[in-house]
Amino acid sequence: MNDLPANIISQPSSSLPGHEETTILSTRPALPTKVAVIDLGSNSAHLMVVQIWEDFTHTTIHEERAQIRLGLPVFGQGAIDSTTQLRGMAAIRKFLVSCQNHEVETILTVATSALREAENSRDVIERIKNEIGLEVNIISGREEGRLTSMAAIHSLGLLKGTAMVIDVGGGSTEFAFIEDSVPKNLISLQLGPVRILQQTSLKDPPEQEELKHLYQVIRKALVPVLRGKFPKPDWTAGTSGTALVLGELCGTRDRAATSLETRIILKASLRNLLERLAEMNLEKRREWLGPFSERADTLIPGGMIFLCAMEELGLETLVTGAKALRAGIILDFLEREFHADALRRSNCLFHATANEGLFEETLDVRSQNILQLARRYGYEVKHCNKTLDLAEQIFEELRPRHWLGDEDRFYVESAALLHDIGYHINTTRHHHHSEYLVLNSDMEGFHQMEIRLLALLVRFHSHELPGPHHSEYAALPDRMRRRIDILAGILRVADALDFTHQSLVKTVKVQAGPNKLVFHVQALEPIDLEIQEALAKGNLLSQAMGMPIEYQVEIIDGAD
Repeated sequence: MNDLPANIISQPSSSLPGHEETTILSTRPALPTKVAVIDLGSNSAHLMVVQIWEDFTHTTIHEERAQIRLGLPVFGQGAIDSTTQLRGMAAIRKFLVSCQNHEVETILTVATSALREAENSRDVIERIKNEIGLEVNIISGREEGRLTSMAAIHSLGLLKGTAMVIDVGGGSTEFAFIEDSVPKNLISLQLGPVRILQQTSLKDPPEQEELKHLYQVIRKALVPVLRGKFPKPDWTAGTSGTALVLGELCGTRDRAATSLETRIILKASLRNLLERLAEMNLEKRREWLGPFSERADTLIPGGMIFLCAMEELGLETLVTGAKALRAGIILDFLEREFHADALRRSNCLFHATANEGLFEETLDVRSQNILQLARRYGYEVKHCNKTLDLAEQIFEELRPRHWLGDEDRFYVESAALLHDIGYHINTTRHHHHSEYLVLNSDMEGFHQMEIRLLALLVRFHSHELPGPHHSEYAALPDRMRRRIDILAGILRVADALDFTHQSLVKTVKVQAGPNKLVFHVQALEPIDLEIQEALAKGNLLSQAMGMPIEYQVEIIDGAD
């Protein structure tokens, strides 16, 4: 017998080290659903419960933390002693009660550096499985970095340009260099404040020579992997509890483009804070830190890791407040269980149409189904491919303002291929017929909510505006209706810019001003009819983006 309720699934969160196959539930969870992540870190154990909605967005509804310090015995003696095991088991059991109270259906449990390195990690994992019923997945340092960076760039909206994500955990530090939202380099070091405390003896309060030695130890670990290895990033984000506390103590309030509240830490401010903390003994530090008193001993070495990294990378500022490992696990779960790698799928669909099927063998089952459905009902290849091309351009140009994801790009591109299939039934009210064909087609690999979304996008690609008169649209939650407004708005403008079906428009760039959006359109010849149609159909996108749209046309040479 174990403690896990029969109605809760304990699922490995990703592949085990050395086994790249991903474990996927044989039956996808029905949406909406509640999923919990239990993160067994070297310093603390964390619980996060999220509600996943029908449109694949998610909301955090509960968080909990227990300081169990798994890393202390591991980094000192090499194994997790019985007392620490009992402390960890008690925390997990407490988390399970919270999961039951919140009606969680799936639990994803991960462990990081302490259990990665513990000599008795297999025994501990077996004990958790036998006594509690949870499957614990030990993730590698690089995987930890990948998941953390995924969450950070998603929560901060760092989808373009370069970024460095620094995650200082209790026993390890991960660096992820990101380019256009793709991790290009992942580094994991056995360097963390709990590990440092276990392996370094400091007086209370620490003496200056001890602090200098500690800084040199950290610097010696960081220099070989950082100095001269990375270009200076556009953004640098610090994640983990240490980063959040440092941001609260010495950062200035800011807000990411995604509206997430963040803190900006100046390098000089961080140095001053660490000097101030080092002047206090442990008891005084606990008193001064107040709600963060549990980090009184780890904050100095953790802050030093961030400070040294900033100096080696030539950084003056650090953004804190980004989501980290647990949020990354949820994003990874969504990708695996609800059709992985949306950006790759979108790119493949785009290239398959742009190259007349040349890359079609690379398409996944969902993309193949979209093309098959379009062909079944005789879609006009040239016009639909151009509409897809323009929709993709507009989506990417507006990405800093709408903050929809790669899955949404795939939806609007798919709708671009399907929007006119209703002509197969009748030219009159063809958008209604397009909606009917999408709703009643057996599209393998799609959830019912996704089919409804695609059907609504093709329904509203014409002049009809969504509203309460449309029962399918009106029944959706507000966040889903806004999503449809943006995507259908993009599709309407893209379709309008190929109104004559002559593929005259080559590029669309969007300049966002304080009071309007300016679409800079490059065309092969005058496009008066296209612009007239775009003005007529652009009202939905204008309304969704909250400002009017203006079009400026430049005629270019066809050879460009």
